[in-house]
Amino acid sequence: MVDRVIARLQIKGRKYEISVDCEKAMQIRSGKSQDVNSALLVDNIFKDIKKGEVAGDLERDFGTDDIGQISMRIIKEGEVQVSASYREKQTEMLRNKVVDEIALMAIDGTTNLPIPRQRIEMAMKQIHYNFDLNRPESQQVDQLLSELKKVLPIKLGEFEYTVEVPIQYSNEAMLNLKRLTNIKKNARNENTLVVDFSVKAGNESEIISRLKSVTHGSAAITKRGL
Repeated sequence: MVDRVIARLQIKGRKYEISVDCEKAMQIRSGKSQDVNSALLVDNIFKDIKKGEVAGDLERDFGTDDIGQISMRIIKEGEVQVSASYREKQTEMLRNKVVDEIALMAIDGTTNLPIPRQRIEMAMKQIHYNFDLNRPESQQVDQLLSELKKVLPIKLGEFEYTVEVPIQYSNEAMLNLKRLTNIKKNARNENTLVVDFSVKAGNESEIISRLKSVTHGSAAITKRGL
């Protein structure tokens, strides 16, 4: 379903309007796309789109009568209406990113165990936090965390581990450690690889499972606390 909105630009008191797909136009504004033909829904430049009045003498203000070039300028430099459905979609995306970031590092302050995302979602229903598209994501992580602390013993952190891996499994072990953890130091001899690392709470169970798998259960994994 097309999410039709108006993009407009005013030059020297003269108004120019085009009909565009909201999401595709916003992708152009954010630099994620240059596909103006896909964003443009009507192949005309209007001075009043609601009345169907087509703009004339486009070269006067744009130096060209090319519809694509003019439309690109209107989208980039002008105002693009934001539809309710687009705003709702973007807000949900922001919500998921913020919650994902918190869930990845969320630790129960009373048990020092990871807090499952489901538990965070349930707590969010209690605090009724409103996400704001106009505020930086990092600020909303901090604010949501502050609000969650009112109903959850939550803190953010990483777990510290040491793992000893038989040397024949060292390459595969290091590949997984590099992908999922922050390696603090490592040393190896002819028999063993020893790695000190920290891991976010949300990745703890996965890295332990992977280390056990690639070493066929022979890795010695020691938790050193937060």
